[in-house]
Amino acid sequence: MELATENTSIEIDPLDAVEQAVIAEQLPYERDESGELHMSAPGAWRDHQIWFAWRPDHDAIHICASLELKAPRARFREVCELATRLNEKLWYGHFDVWEEDGGVVWRHGVPVPPGESLSPAQAAMLISAAREAGERFYPAFQFLVWGGKTVEEAAQSAMFETIGEA
Repeated sequence: MELATENTSIEIDPLDAVEQAVIAEQLPYERDESGELHMSAPGAWRDHQIWFAWRPDHDAIHICASLELKAPRARFREVCELATRLNEKLWYGHFDVWEEDGGVVWRHGVPVPPGESLSPAQAAMLISAAREAGERFYPAFQFLVWGGKTVEEAAQSAMFETIGEA
């Protein structure tokens, strides 16, 4: 992305703000040759594998977090139905189940108009949203896929929120 000034234009990498947020949180990350940023953030159930990509053709940043869970072919439709139910409870992003391999992911896109940039605080909020979605709903997918629960039972398990610790 270029930011035009009076006499010059400055090249802005929208993922620099994401990198600043990741560094501030002292999380491990790497930038690959295509410019994507891959990071890991600790969680209660597992580490969250999150990646960011800049899509200049859409003027958008794409964030994706893998649940590191695959829908077995025999339960693919049920996993899709659970994702649909859980998406109703999300304020940011949505869960997808990839047809190709059954992978369950949370993703979100953020428009970044030409000449604008994402702030490190906004990037930190995106990381937080990805972690929160994974923490809150990963058990429901596990209940369905590995626990043999129905879609209804798995969805119900994710609908209550606990406050504090026992």
